[in-house]
Amino acid sequence: MRITPRPFGQILGDATNALARVWKAVLIPALIVSIPAGVITIVAFSVTGGDEFMELALNNPDFFETLTDEELLEVLTPFYIAAGIALVVQTILSVILNLVAARAVALDITGNSTTAREVMGQGLKRTPRGLAAVLVIGVGLIILFTLGFFVWSVPFVSVGTPNTGSVLVAALLFVLLLGPGVWATISVSATVAAIGMEEVGVMDSIQRSIRLVRGRWWATAGYLLLVGLLGGIAVQLIQLIAFPFAAAGSGGIAVLIGALLGIAAQGVIVVLIGVAHAHWYVDLRARREDLTTEDLAGVGREQPPLPPAQPPS
Repeated sequence: MRITPRPFGQILGDATNALARVWKAVLIPALIVSIPAGVITIVAFSVTGGDEFMELALNNPDFFETLTDEELLEVLTPFYIAAGIALVVQTILSVILNLVAARAVALDITGNSTTAREVMGQGLKRTPRGLAAVLVIGVGLIILFTLGFFVWSVPFVSVGTPNTGSVLVAALLFVLLLGPGVWATISVSATVAAIGMEEVGVMDSIQRSIRLVRGRWWATAGYLLLVGLLGGIAVQLIQLIAFPFAAAGSGGIAVLIGALLGIAAQGVIVVLIGVAHAHWYVDLRARREDLTTEDLAGVGREQPPLPPAQPPS
């Protein structure tokens, strides 16, 4: 059956309907991945001392005004180390769960049965490629923004003391240099979905994302923004549920329950957003290709080996 392009709202509606069909398949992987990731993050902040910085920042911000630059750096270093570990862990979590979501969507669209074991296995199988692609994208964006910041800072460095002219030039450069970074971020946003739904490599997935998003950049940016806002609202609602446990006391089982709720909810929200992203990716393909459900059928499943070649008669 041919898959046709859909209006903006219908894509989001189809993604929502798909959640009702695949939630069992994606819920277990979300919990399996998010709970260890959350525990590692909590331990990282506790072991490095990064939690002490956060406690000071929240409860005694005036303390930092009494520190010298060297003392401030000494206080900040554990937080930076913990934040770096958390960033790596959260990136791995996000890649795995987005791949799981893409597999679930592909199987759902083709009418195949969707099980947690299958989508988790296929997601993990593609994780090395997904992480490699995210690493390439991350390095590229860092270089782009670093060059942009260097050029942006030139007016201030060249005049010594900032004046009206240098401020105006810097403001213009900021807009001009921020644009390419934002464009690149949206253009490569379908990379992980491409790996999850097709048998493509690292660089091919990045190039494929750029080609598919081209011509639909603004629509893609709007869709990602809307889905992100919905995810943010869900996070706030879950925090409201967890807050009474955390407020019940400064330690003990109440705080633990609140922390576990937040950790588990994070993975669930990530995978649900991944389902929405996967449906957008299917629509991007449908607008560029003569896409059918048969094209998605069997992708990621283990194919039976080919029969041995028969000797010539």
